[in-house]
Amino acid sequence: MKNYLLTVIGNFDSEELCQDMAISLSPIVDSPHMKFQHTKGVLIFHFATEVDKIEIYDFVVGVFFGIAETFILTEITDNVSVCMPTEVKNHLFDLQNVSDEIDMNIDMSQVRNNAEMFGDEEDEDDFVALLLGEKGRLFKKPTLDQILDKINSKGYESLTPFEQDVLEGYSKN
Repeated sequence: MKNYLLTVIGNFDSEELCQDMAISLSPIVDSPHMKFQHTKGVLIFHFATEVDKIEIYDFVVGVFFGIAETFILTEITDNVSVCMPTEVKNHLFDLQNVSDEIDMNIDMSQVRNNAEMFGDEEDEDDFVALLLGEKGRLFKKPTLDQILDKINSKGYESLTPFEQDVLEGYSKN
């Protein structure tokens, strides 16, 4: 399992929006907790996962479409240096425990337990869709025009798997 920092740049004016964004990442998180911190237009997530980095990237592009277009995804290794206040660093980098000082944490066991109420993997996808559906005002799928504009300017190869799935959905209608 690898640990990642996801730094998202945008306008995150409420903790509710940050919490919603964190929940939307839950399908790719394998660690006991996912920690996050936000300030002045920057939102940093720390999580561990078995998911391949390219798949994480594609997932983030799809989930944050229309919310944030700029993010940096980096694997945490010995080569990563971070400078931040000690209490924030202690919170952000401890994926095993809940911090008493900072409450920006998603308990992944609680999310998984809710998903398990649905049963099999297909139903788990339904649970994730339900989560995202509840947050539909925030997480928008690209329009057909947006996808076609991207194909026109950058080519079909530039589409993420999420965008390809959305395009396929439009073609069936």
